[in-house]
Amino acid sequence: MALTLQQNIPTTLNFNFTSPHHLCAKSTCITFSFTNKNTKLTKLHYPNPKSHISLQKSPQTQLFFNQKTKLEALETVITSLEATVKNGTHIYDPQIFASLLETCFRLQAIDHGIRVHCLIPEKLLRKNVGISSKLIRLYASSGQTQQAHQLFDKMPKRTASAFPWNSIISGYAEKGMFEDALAMYFQMVEEGVQPDCYTFPRALKACGGVGLIHVGEEVHRHVIRRGFGSNGFILNALVDMYAKCGDIVRAQKLFDQIGTKDLVSWNSMLIGYMRHELITKALNLFRLMIHDGIEPDSVPISALLVARLPFSIGKQIHGWVLRRGTNQELSIVNSLVDFYAGQKKLKQVRWLFEHMCERDVVSWNSVISAHSKHPEALSYFEKMVKSGSLPDGVTFVSLLSACAHLGKLEDAERLFRIMKERYDISPRMEHYGCMVNLYGRVGLIDKAFDFVMKRMEFEAGPTVWGALLYACYRHGNVKIGEIAAQHLFELEPDNEHNFELLMKIYKNAGLIEDVERIKLMMAERGFDTWTPYKSH
Repeated sequence: MALTLQQNIPTTLNFNFTSPHHLCAKSTCITFSFTNKNTKLTKLHYPNPKSHISLQKSPQTQLFFNQKTKLEALETVITSLEATVKNGTHIYDPQIFASLLETCFRLQAIDHGIRVHCLIPEKLLRKNVGISSKLIRLYASSGQTQQAHQLFDKMPKRTASAFPWNSIISGYAEKGMFEDALAMYFQMVEEGVQPDCYTFPRALKACGGVGLIHVGEEVHRHVIRRGFGSNGFILNALVDMYAKCGDIVRAQKLFDQIGTKDLVSWNSMLIGYMRHELITKALNLFRLMIHDGIEPDSVPISALLVARLPFSIGKQIHGWVLRRGTNQELSIVNSLVDFYAGQKKLKQVRWLFEHMCERDVVSWNSVISAHSKHPEALSYFEKMVKSGSLPDGVTFVSLLSACAHLGKLEDAERLFRIMKERYDISPRMEHYGCMVNLYGRVGLIDKAFDFVMKRMEFEAGPTVWGALLYACYRHGNVKIGEIAAQHLFELEPDNEHNFELLMKIYKNAGLIEDVERIKLMMAERGFDTWTPYKSH
């Protein structure tokens, strides 16, 4: 089939590409040929999708484009098509757009996909289900769920296939918009569209995200009715869903039903155990996993290391990692740093960090957090800045916490300022809590109170008022202590500790009548007023 276009293009471009096979879409092969040799005729040829394009068997670099080369080729084709349309030629052949949208999806080139979208005639988009589906998938997979949903609402014959529904559900689930994903799933069922083997894992992920087991059980019933009860991918998703929703026994039973367990199966069950703090079961499963010849990836290793294992077990896992040669995988090294930091083994933390082949913001945050009571935290931050890595909100929580422990007021105020001015990071409750804690530690109670009342951009929470109340207890400030305690009584009416602190403030100030008044308040709320004050 050939489409003749009337145009005038100044260059010659021959571009062949084969889009890879996909689970939900057929592979297509397309050849664009633009020529200008004193003629205005250009042909775009489309071979049979099953035909094969032979490539020279030379080095690997000649067989496959790298990512940059593919994007450059895609850019050339789209630019040529844009010039064609600008010259007044309309392109109505759906194979052009289907192939381009498939490539944009493969390369996650959303900007290029938007340009392709602009080239598609509205009439063609309204009547062609395939193009609409591919466009919806591209937008949804790139996180632009609103745009995807708008296209979906205009889509013709949207009940003909589960494909566009799956794309929308997946897009919402990946963005953490689990309620929207489930709403789409149940709308799909209500409109009579049959869910397929790609629908259920996405819907079950959303069920686990909202943590509503009765919703997950309903989807599970749909799985059984559709005959997918033995599908390995769906069983993995069910294991994960039940573990996240709190039914670890049901998750275990489903895990045992999986005939051929893959890495996802083992990871889902192991992470489920970790989520329920069943460390022994998780370790036994890890050993069984290795015994069955499954090579663990970074997911279970990292999950175990950050679980605050006994030092001896953590060292065994570290040794296993070294023997397997995976000790340079970034996520694993980050987890090892976190493990040794939790064990207060700063020498090992520093050695691991200094020998990392690459570092990300998690690496820097881990080493700074490990030194949150040491002046080295600030030194590591300076190194982080010099390396070109950008800090995030977690970085500054650790830094401000270190300043509070070390009493470094000027450094903390400088860091709090540059966090907003240089890095455009809006302070969270934890950042304000660190600053109030610091002011309180150095005895600047009035400044801490002004900071809460005048500097905070939102209402202070228990973390901030709690830091202020404790500072008032340490420095004997009755007036501000009463204000902080009153806020805490409203925010945490069942927290006995706040009442005890205020009583101590009154007792240290010799205000016995006020002590008795707080005791009466505690009795009215059901607290045991005979419990001795806890020491600090």
